[in-house]
Amino acid sequence: MKKHPNEIDREIGRRIKQRRTDLGLNQQSLAQQIGVSYQQVQKYENGTDRVGASRLFAVANALHCPVADFYERGGEFRETGPVYESSMDAQRVLSTEDGRLLIHAFLTIEDTAVRQKLVEFATTLSTALRRPPNGRRVRRRPRL
Repeated sequence: MKKHPNEIDREIGRRIKQRRTDLGLNQQSLAQQIGVSYQQVQKYENGTDRVGASRLFAVANALHCPVADFYERGGEFRETGPVYESSMDAQRVLSTEDGRLLIHAFLTIEDTAVRQKLVEFATTLSTALRRPPNGRRVRRRPRL
């Protein structure tokens, strides 16, 4: 008798999709890494099919995160929001060599005023590189 997915299964699927998209992977890439079709990944993410324990382990490895990220903490499922998103952001930073080097360098700065100035600089730089208010990207003409 096949077990049907419940709300927890759907939430796990949603978290898989969130992590996959945060890493910039498409369903086909994830599917290849875990040995299923992209249609099966769709079914997992939509909550149509349940993700078995061994498959979830493979998904976690492919997405470079612990299996626990797809489950509850503190007795309840974590809500999406600042805590969960900041956790995902931290994982994205740690999944790159540049991110690990940046964090290591930042942690070696002992002067808190210097660290604060570095945070202010990074915030200013990231804000300046975002899309303009009209939502359109400024396209540069290719150099000839």
